[in-house]
Amino acid sequence: MNESRSNADYYLKYLNEAKADVDLSRIRDLCDRTHWDEPESPLDFNNLSVVALVIAATSDNMEVEGQFYLEMALDALSNNAHAHPLCATHLALVQLLMGDTLEAGELAFSTLINLSLLPPNMSSTLEPGLVYIPAAKAAHIAGQAEALEHLHNCSTGSEQAIALCAEVLWRSQLVFYNTNGLRFLQVAAKSMPDSSLLNLALGISNIFNRQWEGLSYLHRALQLNPDYAPTHQSLFLACKALGNEGLATEWLTVAKEKAQAHPNDKSWQWTTLPHDSSFSYMPFGSLVMAVEAKIHSIVTSVLLVEGDWFEAEMEFWRKQLHPGMTVIDVGANAGAYTFSAAEKVGSSGRVLAVEPFPDCVQCLEETQRINNLEWVIVCAGAASDRIGTATLAVQGSSELNEIVTDEIARNRDNVQTVECFTLDSLVEKHKLTRVDWLKIDAEGHEMQVLKGGDRLLSKFSPGILYENIAGA
Repeated sequence: MNESRSNADYYLKYLNEAKADVDLSRIRDLCDRTHWDEPESPLDFNNLSVVALVIAATSDNMEVEGQFYLEMALDALSNNAHAHPLCATHLALVQLLMGDTLEAGELAFSTLINLSLLPPNMSSTLEPGLVYIPAAKAAHIAGQAEALEHLHNCSTGSEQAIALCAEVLWRSQLVFYNTNGLRFLQVAAKSMPDSSLLNLALGISNIFNRQWEGLSYLHRALQLNPDYAPTHQSLFLACKALGNEGLATEWLTVAKEKAQAHPNDKSWQWTTLPHDSSFSYMPFGSLVMAVEAKIHSIVTSVLLVEGDWFEAEMEFWRKQLHPGMTVIDVGANAGAYTFSAAEKVGSSGRVLAVEPFPDCVQCLEETQRINNLEWVIVCAGAASDRIGTATLAVQGSSELNEIVTDEIARNRDNVQTVECFTLDSLVEKHKLTRVDWLKIDAEGHEMQVLKGGDRLLSKFSPGILYENIAGA
């Protein structure tokens, strides 16, 4: 990072790979006016940090070179966060990338408030600078391009910082579909009203919260990007949720016509299903995944917006798994963790997906079938501390379904009797010679699951990833 031209090249390559349509002459001018070797102003440090973040993200040696440039950016931004709002917002973004979501959200929010207090004569004098947006998950690279285009169309540094604050606030929310996530989506949308992805997320978040005005945001998202498959799919599922099968069929017809122009795009494969199918298709890694055809399903809504599962544990999960391993996913739901594991362990490994809810079992079996994942075994039923039957309380979102006692079941309107078995019985039934990892998400039933796997735990000593519910 010694020559001005080389720094410009790094950043221009980053914009090109993000497919961002921006004024390149303006970018070159910003780079030419930056004192790279001996930064003099907070804006110089901001621009230097942005290029450092670009290099860190694209480094082939993340542990050494990538970490070096990340720390360089962190140091420069920390020392100048008080002096320029772009430094403060980029610092919040780095905190977010490092997993400090609470600190990132607080810094972005306080910076946004401070920017909102500036009188026009002060905010208009802040020069614009280089900006960084991390690559979006999975197929949603369009989100990165949209954000970069908006940020580089801002005329002042304060406008850029406000937009970047909104981006950090949105990304800092663990879930976008709850009321707090909805709040920050609304803040972000005010700053970036022409982002199709933000409008898509805002539409789904509203609908998830039974606020049907979210449909207007979905239509806005479609206007902004008419060829984006998840938006068409969201409108189709919204019509189904409202019970309007006629309109759902019309949206499916429109989507089928669009899909003809994208014969190899997995994001349009859902259009091959009949309108009354209980499941839908979505891209998931290298696979096509069957999910519940319900916009109020957490898995379905998250994959529509983010293209991948949102929990930080997913990255940890994927890093732990290697070819040949045997994995048991208890509480598999539609299979985000199951099929992430299937991709990692490969055909030399085995994945057992344990799920009691019939709709999700159907999704698991369909994903296994259409991707020819012979090493995935779907185990319909609930893992517990006994063999027999159990009572499943069905919630509005299947991810929240739970095994309950008979006493609790008497006070629930929607319950089902499901088969239950122990993990030890699964080991015996499927003649498992190793179990490397367990993932347990049983909505408070985790201890019973573990009690039913006493021999498994003693014999194989697997790693365990589990959800801890307070008070459970």
